[in-house]
Order: sequence, then C-alpha cells, then structure tokens
Amino acid sequence: MKAKSRHLKENSPQLLEKISGNPWDNAYWFARMLIASDKYGGIGTDSNTMNQLSAGIRLALQQTISEPEDISVQVLKTTVEKILNNRWRNTKKATAVSTLTEDLSKKLLSKKDFEVLALTCEKIIVPINMALQVIPNNDRLFAESVAFALLTNKGEQGLSTVINLWDDVGSFGCIAAERAQIVNLFGIIRQHLDSLNLTIFEKDIILTSFCQEFERRVGQKRKGRAGRGLESVTSFILDFYKVKSSPAPEHFTTGLEIDRWVKNKEGWYIGISCKRTLRERWKQTYTTDLDLLNRHKIKALWHVLTFDRDLSDDKLTEMGSHRAILYLPDDSPRYQSAKTHPGMADYVRPLTVFIKDLRSETNK
Repeated sequence: MKAKSRHLKENSPQLLEKISGNPWDNAYWFARMLIASDKYGGIGTDSNTMNQLSAGIRLALQQTISEPEDISVQVLKTTVEKILNNRWRNTKKATAVSTLTEDLSKKLLSKKDFEVLALTCEKIIVPINMALQVIPNNDRLFAESVAFALLTNKGEQGLSTVINLWDDVGSFGCIAAERAQIVNLFGIIRQHLDSLNLTIFEKDIILTSFCQEFERRVGQKRKGRAGRGLESVTSFILDFYKVKSSPAPEHFTTGLEIDRWVKNKEGWYIGISCKRTLRERWKQTYTTDLDLLNRHKIKALWHVLTFDRDLSDDKLTEMGSHRAILYLPDDSPRYQSAKTHPGMADYVRPLTVFIKDLRSETNK
C-alpha cells in the first residue's frame, strides 16, 4: 500500500533554521520585546510612540537610500535610540528602555531589519493595541449588552437565546469579540503584505507572527476576566423586566439550584431558575419535601429551560408533583407533547408566557 503523503513538517533543524534565518521572523521577536513589561517596560502599548518609531524608520530609510549599508544602518540605529530614549527620559522606564535599545541594536544589522521593525510596529503592535481596547474587559458587560439588545428587539421571543448565550459566556467569554477582531485585522494585514514583494513563506512568517502575538496578548486579557464571575441570567432577566427578586426566604437552606426568589401578591415565594438544561442530580435537587416548602411559604419552583431532550415524561411528572413548573421554548417537542396532556399541561408551559405569568403572580 502506498504511504500517505505527510503535510505536516517535523521541527527539524532545517525547518527551524529556515524560519529563524529569514529576516521577517524578527516580526515576532520584535513584537515580544516591545511588549515585554518585566525586562523592557512594555512600551509597545504606547501606540503613538510605535507609530512615531515606524514613521521615523521609514523616513530615515528614504533619506539614506543612496548611502552605503553601514552608514544607513548607523543612522537608523541612532534614529531608533533617539525616539525611544527621548520618549521615556526621566521616567521610571528609562533604564528598561535603554536596555531595550541595546538589545534591539543586536538584531538591527541591516536595512531589511529596520523594515521589519517598522512593519512590526504599524501592522502588528498598533493594530493589536487597538483591538484590545474594543474587546470587552468583563464577560458580564459583554453578555448583558448582547442580552439587552435581544430582549429589547425580540421581547420574550429572545429569552431562549439570552439563556443560551449566558450559558455559553462561562465557556467562551468574549472570544466572539476576539474572533471578530483577529479576522478583521488578519485580512487587513494580508492585503498589505500582498502589496509588498514578498514570498509566500515570508508572508506566512509575518501573518503567523501577528496571530501568535495577538493570541498571547488577548490570552492575558482573558485571564484578567476569569475572576469576574457572571451573575445569573435569571437576575438579568428579572431586572430587565423590573421584577423585584431576592435571595432565598429567611432561614431557608437547601440544595435547590434556584437563582432568585420572587414574592407573589399573597406573600408566598416563587423560586426561579433559568438554565439551558437540568443538572445531572436533578432528582436530589428538585424533589424537595412539600412540608418544607409549606413551612417557608414557597408556592412553586419555576424552571426556564431551553434544552428539552433530557426531559422524559417521568422526569416532568416527578418534578410537577413537587411544585415545579417548567417553561420550555414554544417550538419544543416536549412542550408540544405536554400541552395536550391532561396532567402535564398544568406544569409545562410555553416560554413566551413566562413573564406574563410572573407579572400575574406579582401585580396586585
């Protein structure tokens, strides 16, 4: 049998040498140096200076175009050192920047190296700086902005989408916003590179430098968001519709997975939870002693769910017998089946009447 061709190259010495030996590979290393905060002061986050540095390099390249290589390189080195050192003179970063210019000097050996540095500043560092500014710092802000727009424009028809979005945010955070930025910037950089006299391999080196640096920096921002937990989607939905809610009834402690509690017009509580699906331990969690519910004046437990495939008739009946009311998407097969059932119709309801039912319970 003929062996399959191998498309992935191993990290052979020849491949590594080919990459590291190409001057455009410094696009990645220059970006790392300019952003490194511990050793070099992280000056690359100053987009104005990065643009100034790029412009200064291009002007010096143009002015020394007829000079010998060594003279041109010396002029370019002086230009870089002067721009960076002058910008941070008499600041806490002065020493770090001086170290940066010294280490950059070791890599800036030809006019091509300065072309790489200029491109790194204006096409990698500055665009990433700008992208990071528009990527939300907080998962909650991101989720709330989209959820608000959905409920404002779609009303209760958007509840299912909002709940699913909120569930996804815990896993994906603001990655959707990150994706939008990298796709847009990747296209812009690629178009610019197409206008240059570069080989496909050189373009690959530059584009991957951008992607790798973008992911490294956006990953740091992602870590910063990790500790900022989301409040429940239930709280958001109730606040959006101006329904007063509170934590659990006084002295009531149980394993119920209820997000918020609403007191109805008779003074009894309704526990509300909005989720994509029931958790695995649903039976232990939701089949609470009815006497316990009565003691704490709990009328019912409302569960707004968007995923119905794990809801068997037995599960629905069991939960219904313990004062659970389940709100499912109107087009849900489980709801369509339950609404004609003589028993289940009492506790399996369409999602689009959730707010209506809630207002009926609370409006005096």
